[in-house]
Amino acid sequence: MQEAVTRKLIDIKSPTILALSIKAKRKGVSLKRYIEDLLEESVTFEDLPAPKGVTDRRILSLIGMAKPVTPIESIEDEKLKYILSK
Repeated sequence: MQEAVTRKLIDIKSPTILALSIKAKRKGVSLKRYIEDLLEESVTFEDLPAPKGVTDRRILSLIGMAKPVTPIESIEDEKLKYILSK
């Protein structure tokens, strides 16, 4: 499944474009691709709000919005579920 893409027109100063162009050429990619990659790398999913009503960290981790649950936490959750089921 491909994510939606939004086009944005941005203004970048000439010296910045020159420096980015040099870096892009060193990496063997286009300037556009290089800038897109920089932007993608600078964003973490923790920066985004969680979907409404979703609080379970395991679900959030599946969509990249929370740190994965550690095995110890998972075991503790199973114990809690067992205790609460009685």
